[in-house]
Amino acid sequence: MTEPDRRISFDGVLAAIVVGLLLIATALTLKPFLPAILWSIVLAVTAAPLHGRTIRWMPGRRRLAALITTLLLVVILVVPALGLTRAVIAYTPGILGWVDQFSTTRPVATAPQSIRNIPLVGGLLSSNWEIVSGHISAYVAHFKADIEEWLIWGLQEMETVGVFIFEFGLAVVLAGVFLANEARLSGFANVFFQRIGGGFGVELLHKSVQTTRSTVRGVVGTAVAEALVAMLAYFIAGVPAWLLLGGLTFFAALVQIGAPLVWIPVVLWLLVQEEPGWAIFMVVWGVVVINAVENLSRPLLVSRSTHLPGLLIFVGVLGGLFAWGLIGVFLGPVILAVAYELIQVWFRSAEAEEAGAAPAPEPRRPKPAK
Repeated sequence: MTEPDRRISFDGVLAAIVVGLLLIATALTLKPFLPAILWSIVLAVTAAPLHGRTIRWMPGRRRLAALITTLLLVVILVVPALGLTRAVIAYTPGILGWVDQFSTTRPVATAPQSIRNIPLVGGLLSSNWEIVSGHISAYVAHFKADIEEWLIWGLQEMETVGVFIFEFGLAVVLAGVFLANEARLSGFANVFFQRIGGGFGVELLHKSVQTTRSTVRGVVGTAVAEALVAMLAYFIAGVPAWLLLGGLTFFAALVQIGAPLVWIPVVLWLLVQEEPGWAIFMVVWGVVVINAVENLSRPLLVSRSTHLPGLLIFVGVLGGLFAWGLIGVFLGPVILAVAYELIQVWFRSAEAEEAGAAPAPEPRRPKPAK
């Protein structure tokens, strides 16, 4: 190797080392803001159609339209999150007092007359009332320490929730900045994916955008629908703090835990308050109405627009939640959807190659005329 070649090789290695160190330093610098950046990308991609409508209302004023869209996101997302956090903190001492009181109070041993008068099942319910009522307080007393420990742990975790809300608020601001520069960033993303994967890279980018919007619309839309239907039942049944319970139902549905985690304790509370009629109403409403809303809205909002299997979406939401935190509720399905689309394109291309490599069938010779 000549001296100039060695010099060029050394310069190339040195440049690669410098670029690598620069990338590592950039990653370490952005690491504290990575959750907010991921949130902002998801929010910007999801809110882009709304931003487009706002621009059509005020053409030529993109920055003002981005500001209005950002304010709408703050009102729709950040303000309810703050309100729910504050309500949880405010109601936790009351829940602790209720657990302490209920663990030392013996419920009514005989079924009320309203239970006995229920057609078909009244006799069965009243005969088992004494058994159930005798064990509920025993169970609560047995798990009293655990329940109080969980509630206190939840209060201590409010610090983490506060950090999350700060990151989420920062993400909303960053999403507004991205929306204000939507055309430039969209062009950059198209060029970047074009350079990486050609036409397939651009197609994959568009598929990711569509999947992100559909996933957010489906997951959030389903959770909102369940929360609204459940809130209506809480309000009709006269349950206190029905707004807070609706918020908790939304969160439980959002992270795929399920609305029953909220409305089943409400049923138990109604039974303790000697409101068996409303308790039965709550059970029927939860099993029939809330369950129907979940099963109908999820495929309608997610699978129909993305053509993804429902099981893939469910696994993506849960796996993303465990791997990434709350942002994983949206990132998980998007990552699995892109991988699913990539595998499908790979299979289609392989089938096309096999079809092209197969020998063409010989043309049939016309039969001689008789």
